[in-house]
Amino acid sequence: MRIEVCAPPERIAGLKMHPDLNIFRPPARQKQALVEIAASPDGCVTLATDGNQIVGYAAFHRPDPFERWGRDETGGIYELGAVEVAPAYRGQGLARRMLKETFETGRFDDKVVVAALYYWHYDLERTGLSAFAYRDLLERLYQSVGFAVYPTDDPDIYAHVENALMARIGPRAPKEVKESFEALRFTHEEGPWGCL
Repeated sequence: MRIEVCAPPERIAGLKMHPDLNIFRPPARQKQALVEIAASPDGCVTLATDGNQIVGYAAFHRPDPFERWGRDETGGIYELGAVEVAPAYRGQGLARRMLKETFETGRFDDKVVVAALYYWHYDLERTGLSAFAYRDLLERLYQSVGFAVYPTDDPDIYAHVENALMARIGPRAPKEVKESFEALRFTHEEGPWGCL
């Protein structure tokens, strides 16, 4: 297994996508999304490959403008949008290796990287885990590379106890980026159900 940190879009486009990489969307559409992220100036897609096949990926990008974190005006908040490993390749530490090798480059040392853990993205069916056990698994994985759990009033997160907000504050993150992250964690806006 090979880890390719911040693979160029041409490399991703030239590889086959493992058919079981389908937690977020069908494999062909997910591959296209990865190509687009890698092609963006702020994107980074780290791959786990087996020959000419993508068997895992971790995608980092600036948050979408419609998301809470997209309101960051410093340009220093990034999102760990997805981490996925094909079921046949799980248990080999590939997710940890992809994250570790990406952060070892220093690319995100002056950034805050957020990860929203949403239970509706958990692979409960194929793992047989409960939503709480899956959240625990993700928390341990992300904590191994410097993430911590943070409280927030984001209604998509606090509406379900199985969800969580995690973030990695880079060792060289400027004060204004950290302040932006802190301010965006609690915006005191009503959620879609009219509650804080």
